[in-house]
Amino acid sequence: MLEDAHIMQLSQGFSRLSRAERFRRLEALGVLTAEDIAFLEEGGVRRTDLAENLIENVIGYFQLPLGVATHFRIDGRDYVIPLAVEETSIIAALSKTAKWIKHRGEITTWVSGECIIGQIQLAQVRDFAKFTQIIMANKQFLIEKVNEDVAANMVKRGGGVRDLTVRELQDAHNNTMAVIHITMNSCEAMGANILNQVLEYLKSPIEKLTHEKVSMCILSNLNDTKITHARVVIDDVPKDLGTRIEHASLFAEADAYRAATHNKGVMNG
Repeated sequence: MLEDAHIMQLSQGFSRLSRAERFRRLEALGVLTAEDIAFLEEGGVRRTDLAENLIENVIGYFQLPLGVATHFRIDGRDYVIPLAVEETSIIAALSKTAKWIKHRGEITTWVSGECIIGQIQLAQVRDFAKFTQIIMANKQFLIEKVNEDVAANMVKRGGGVRDLTVRELQDAHNNTMAVIHITMNSCEAMGANILNQVLEYLKSPIEKLTHEKVSMCILSNLNDTKITHARVVIDDVPKDLGTRIEHASLFAEADAYRAATHNKGVMNG
């Protein structure tokens, strides 16, 4: 573990160094190994056989400049953050801001919740109340069944399907749609593949129990049951600067045209 003074020294004047000098600094920080540096000096991945295993109709690689943002201290640990971007000033602004925060405040992160969400849609149900009654009466059976089968390995790691709920929706033609929400703890995994397997596995028993037809099984990207938070606290901000930042934020909250640019800036960061 490097001392703060050593990290500060190695980060000083980073933007003014040559590429070779940056490599040496990053190696001294323990961020890159000699093997990493050799890989980057060769220009990164050139073999298309790897790409053939990732996507279809491969003809080559599209590369972006790869830089690093410095001076980041997050949750008390120092980081050098790689960024592949083509727009000027993003990395410079990030590094400058991170240095400011490092001296005047802190960045903290935490996660609330632990589950991802999958949806099983039944586009038209004849009797929603009866459908819901059947599903909820068999809720524990369905959860245990899937956890003992396709989600068994996830259960061994401390995860698995946690809950099952039913929602009622009306489509544009006034048909009653039923949507079953499955919440699953995917532990450290993103969980998309296993969650889709869980949903497909439940399709058959749900249809047999309810005599209704499942239309679609798909994960949801609106993950409001597992949210990652980041908080920046800056001390001793000049009052005038703080007021201007507040006004800019309120502008984005009140106006969609400003919000689009505001959010684009947030995504840059």
